[in-house]
Amino acid sequence: MSRARLLTVVGVLLMVTSCLIPCITFWNGITLPDQDPTPEAIQQENAEALAFEQSFENAVWIAAALAILGLAAFIYAWKHRRRPTRV
Repeated sequence: MSRARLLTVVGVLLMVTSCLIPCITFWNGITLPDQDPTPEAIQQENAEALAFEQSFENAVWIAAALAILGLAAFIYAWKHRRRPTRV
């Protein structure tokens, strides 16, 4: 496998991974609120919401970095791919 093809595959995988990371954070943070919450439950839900917001922000930054790396690898591979030789 040529370097350009390998970098193309790596670039696409990194971009797909960057799309999935925020989704995983949402799947882990989905809960239904209580019907008649106590003040302590409201405080706990607020703390959980803040923690979710921070973890989601971290996931988005990681996803953005992976997307940029994937795009850079894809562009590098596209520019350095081998042209078919004519005989």
